[in-house]
Amino acid sequence: MTKVKKILYATDFSGTSRKAMELACDMRDRYGAELDVVHVYDPDAFEMPLPYGMMPGAAEWIDEHFARMEDRGRQALADVLPDIGACTSHFLKGRPGPVIVHYAHDNEIDLIVMGTHGYKGFQRLLMGSVAEYILRHADCPVITVKDNPESK
Repeated sequence: MTKVKKILYATDFSGTSRKAMELACDMRDRYGAELDVVHVYDPDAFEMPLPYGMMPGAAEWIDEHFARMEDRGRQALADVLPDIGACTSHFLKGRPGPVIVHYAHDNEIDLIVMGTHGYKGFQRLLMGSVAEYILRHADCPVITVKDNPESK
């Protein structure tokens, strides 16, 4: 069995993500591992095409809106760190699945721990699945913590 030296906890700050945080911290303590905490902000998920001839100042307002969203993400990460304790944290930008997989590979992560919303059917088709992407593409084992399946 491979020794777990580095654990990556990927968070989106949801309730399931909080459950995954507890597991990641427990495993860090149990194995004496390092814990990396990552949140990936995806500005493209909110991108909207700008209509031709839109009102003056609208593009600047949109840029400011995205800057505020990024600031809120950074603050949410900072707010959760005291609950985690000893860790290294990173606020990254891009598509969450590929960014997390590349981060794990580049940083020699032994285990990824993350929450999954457990979407099914049409909801999953619309939302996609970051957890599924990571399960399929990560070089290391991935533990997912599910949301309550009866609520979906």
